[in-house]
Amino acid sequence: MRRWIAGICLSLAVLCLASAGFAQDDEAARANALYREGKRPEALPLYEDLAKTHPNEMLYFERLADCLAAESAQLSDPAGLKAVRTRMRDAAKRAVELGDTLEIVKIWANIDPNQPPLAGIESPGKALLQEGEKAFTAGDFTTAMTKYTAAAEADPKLYLAALFAGDTAFMQGDLKTAAQWFARAIAIDPDRESAYRYWGDAILKFGNDPMAAREKFIDAIVAEPYSRLAWQGIKQWAQLENAVLMAPKIERPAGPAVDPKKPNTINITLDADATDDKKHPGASAWAMYSLIRAGYMGDEFKKNFPDEKVYRHSLREESAALSGVAEGIKNQEVKKGDLDESLRNVVELNDAGMLDCWILISGADNGIAQDYDAYRKQHRQLLHDYLSRFVVHGGVNPAQ
Repeated sequence: MRRWIAGICLSLAVLCLASAGFAQDDEAARANALYREGKRPEALPLYEDLAKTHPNEMLYFERLADCLAAESAQLSDPAGLKAVRTRMRDAAKRAVELGDTLEIVKIWANIDPNQPPLAGIESPGKALLQEGEKAFTAGDFTTAMTKYTAAAEADPKLYLAALFAGDTAFMQGDLKTAAQWFARAIAIDPDRESAYRYWGDAILKFGNDPMAAREKFIDAIVAEPYSRLAWQGIKQWAQLENAVLMAPKIERPAGPAVDPKKPNTINITLDADATDDKKHPGASAWAMYSLIRAGYMGDEFKKNFPDEKVYRHSLREESAALSGVAEGIKNQEVKKGDLDESLRNVVELNDAGMLDCWILISGADNGIAQDYDAYRKQHRQLLHDYLSRFVVHGGVNPAQ
């Protein structure tokens, strides 16, 4: 395992430590200094002691888990590795119990201790990658860079080699070199979020360009919108920049359902009050949403997806249904100002050509998510623009 908690997280954690008054404690100060220098194995015994003496301090358990992750990179013995990763998991669980919201800590809290770091990687550069990890987690960044560079030369398609080399340059304060390696990782696989997020961290810490960092963090979400880690960068950026992350609100009616007593019958449930145009102008357009979805649950899905044997909720279905709502409102000629928030947002997103983006990023379920990769392949920039315009508000580039 390597340094997963990025520079921004570290900076925020240091502030939390100081505000809590722990920075005055000699042991805490020494642990903090070692941690900032990237010397996690040396900081480990200090955080073990601090966690024992301060059993309700979230930050100590978070850092203990991170130091144990670094310790695991030094081990090859399966039994010893399992023991350390079990302690790492337990420390992360305690941090989460105490209120830790970092996504990586939540992931650590659910790891399988039997699964070693870098498991599943088959590459001629793997051994060099592992040697780089040992050096990196020991704070020997010069050796780590040498090993990661050699791993990248041994296997030019090894994403982690480029990613970790960029991360090492970041730790050394070399933004130019870090950017080159992150760009190389993205060229290897543009649909993985890590390099974008790490690059954003580096820009924010060393480049003094919040707008450029914002763009990288958004790119990370476009790469993997269903990964909690992909959102971590923009969340931290928003905290630092006093920005707000909020997708347009669209409250949709409950979807149609197959009658359990009559398998060939699809039931549609409409709230008479919620679809009353006199009480809620334009609300009757929601009837079209339900009717279109019912059609897909009938024959339309088979027509549109002849190779799929089992019905699923799809982007095509949801797009047709919400577009039908927008068209229904247009036909009613209802003034935009008279619409409720959900209908206004349907109309605005439809007019902007970004309704599908909302569906995939802000309104997806497991069925719809299956359509994301194909859509991203054709509409990467549109997805980026949707997030920039409709989800990230304020900060250095307020939404217009």
